Amino acid sequence: MIVHIIGLPLYSLVIDGCLCNQKMNRMKKYESKYIIIHVCVLLLFFLFSFKSIAQVSPNWKYKQELFGYLNKLSDSVYITDRAELELLHSASCTDTEVRYYTVSRSGEQIQLAIKSKLFLASQHELKLVDTVFSELNHKKKIDSVVVRNAIDHTFAYGVRGNMPATEIFSFIILRNNVKLQVPKQAYSDLYNIHFCIYHKAPEVYLTKDNRYLYIYLHGSDGANQYSVKFIFDKTGYVTRIVNKHPCLTDFDFIDGFGNCE
Repeated sequence: MIVHIIGLPLYSLVIDGCLCNQKMNRMKKYESKYIIIHVCVLLLFFLFSFKSIAQVSPNWKYKQELFGYLNKLSDSVYITDRAELELLHSASCTDTEVRYYTVSRSGEQIQLAIKSKLFLASQHELKLVDTVFSELNHKKKIDSVVVRNAIDHTFAYGVRGNMPATEIFSFIILRNNVKLQVPKQAYSDLYNIHFCIYHKAPEVYLTKDNRYLYIYLHGSDGANQYSVKFIFDKTGYVTRIVNKHPCLTDFDFIDGFGNCE
């Protein structure tokens, strides 16, 4: 992809900027070098910045909606077609857990275990709804109910004003027997995860350079459904993308394609 600025190819600007010292005979030697280096650094920075957000087709009509789900714009570098990655196959799954024990094409041993348990309201602070009252003839009556979806002071995915059925309580990853760092806050707000439903089962991928591990999960159903993509490097959790699009809650949307039917 070639990005144009004021109608000129960016690569051309980089080259012209780097060679422009031939046209600066009237400038002092050190001033010329400083300006040349400054221009080159800026242009190369813009080049890589544009490249980092070019994972999604500019014509895809849901691009801005997907970018709205990113924790930060730079996370767009993790939007990639998983069909181009190495798929890792699960070892087993049940309604409450999924396990992976596999060896990648490069010989790396990868182990993964995600488990859920029944949600116990007594162990959490709930603010799922707010009831708004009005007064008529000195009598209070319910005017409306506002959905808050807050559990432990954090927005809860997978519910809408109701208590979840399950919560994740264990998330363990090992790469070549080295345990990765997985902070609880990376998954503690995700409820009603599906582990063993065929069309909503977890998917795990390894990037071509073996640097990143991508874990896709699907949660809840109906209007409450969502999908999430976790990104891990060789030491631990990097970031995640949580998708709550009303009609594109599958993994394709997180990868930057798909359309509502």
